[in-house]
Amino acid sequence: MTKPSLKNKHNRIVVQAKLAGENFLSAIDIITLVFCSWILAYMSVGISRVNEPWVHIPIYLSVAVMVLILAWLQQQTWVVAKPRLLSALSFIRSIYPVLLFGYFFTSSHAFNQIIFTDWLDPWFMNIDKSVFGYYPSLEWGKTFNYVALQELFHFAYFCYYPMILGLPVYLYFKQPLAFKELIFNLTFAFYLCYTIFSVLPVIGGRFIPEAMEITKTYHGGLFTHIMVYIYRTSGHLGGAFPSSHIAITLVLTVAALKFIRPMGIVFAVIAFFLTIATVYCHYHWAIDAFAGIFTGIGAYYLANYVRAKLNHAGFH
Repeated sequence: MTKPSLKNKHNRIVVQAKLAGENFLSAIDIITLVFCSWILAYMSVGISRVNEPWVHIPIYLSVAVMVLILAWLQQQTWVVAKPRLLSALSFIRSIYPVLLFGYFFTSSHAFNQIIFTDWLDPWFMNIDKSVFGYYPSLEWGKTFNYVALQELFHFAYFCYYPMILGLPVYLYFKQPLAFKELIFNLTFAFYLCYTIFSVLPVIGGRFIPEAMEITKTYHGGLFTHIMVYIYRTSGHLGGAFPSSHIAITLVLTVAALKFIRPMGIVFAVIAFFLTIATVYCHYHWAIDAFAGIFTGIGAYYLANYVRAKLNHAGFH
């Protein structure tokens, strides 16, 4: 009985010494807390223009509290040396941002008209018109309205959803260090997009009534039907500039090319068609797509810089 007791005591001393030199919050915790703090402050200042603030303010506050509680629990678990519980908490703390992305996106509709009370789409669609002489987000899908093309582009657009979950989970089990980089960069890029969405209310191509009707009318094949179903059941408006579909897909593609090159090549092909699909399927203005490309690539490398700074400060 004595030896195990001494061993456990030694392990606790080692862990406590390790924890003494590190912050109990992770790099992802820090950017999540910063993002939640920004949204809470933003909603509080413009509360008269927030839709259902009594719903969203408590939720964002709860997310921030949850982040702190999970970090504290994991720290305590390190000290008492409970491997199974530690493993479970580690997994939850690694993957929790992915579980929040959907809510953070849809909730932006509740407070994205605090600064600008009207949709900014007329300004963005005029940029498209001045560049192309017409509205690509309306005309491409109508002019090249073939079932095969509809399926191809709607399939590419749909791939965004399984890619977000699939690559992080794969890397978590196969390449833990690569996973840590990807999940931070992915989270950073999402929060960057969501921050822009909160101040720039842009619907995208569906601002045009005819385009809105097309995206809610069943036609074509399987993936066209799936995307129509998604847009028929979602009342969310806004979050079009920049295109987070493109930005996040490029973050995933850069990571896949870096860590799993064959998968990265597949992702790159999907990213190419998805970029066109954002406009062809009437979801975005062309300027949204260009901004999405810039945001995705820029966010990946900016996230690497921010993460390095946070790691240096003890947030791992």
